[in-house]
Amino acid sequence: MDNFAEYMVKKRPDSSDNLKKIGIIALAAILCIVTIALAFLIKIPFILIITCALIYGAYFLLSNLSVEYEYAVTNGEVDVDKIIARRKRVHLITVQTADFEAFGPLTDDVPDDDSRTLVLCADNTGEGEYYADLTTEDYGETRIIFTPNQAVLEAIQAALPRKLRRTQQ
Repeated sequence: MDNFAEYMVKKRPDSSDNLKKIGIIALAAILCIVTIALAFLIKIPFILIITCALIYGAYFLLSNLSVEYEYAVTNGEVDVDKIIARRKRVHLITVQTADFEAFGPLTDDVPDDDSRTLVLCADNTGEGEYYADLTTEDYGETRIIFTPNQAVLEAIQAALPRKLRRTQQ
């Protein structure tokens, strides 16, 4: 019987995202005011099309700040995808749970390892985050930080190597 679970988590905006939103809105407003003023000064209404393009561009950039992560676990294989604005899917990583060197809840007791490539695909709240350390061909030593639900967690734990399963209990 196949062991399958999937979960989608929405990334909460942080201060950097909020700053980007403010910058995009401010820049779009200033450029729209300039193009509208230019259209009335030069008396060429065609310039108003540029204003519409600026508004659409601002909307497009703002919607790209909406990010979701999808975790899919199938028979010990973990796939992580990043979904941007519900219109673009980017595959981040595929790993086997059998390759996990360490796995568990991300707490202050877990030492930071700056030599590892960090794949951050959590919801950005800091609650319920788990980590998995492993070595991959693409990234070398890697740490994945994610926020699984109970079904994904159970599917991962069922396929963990024996030495890690003992530490989880």
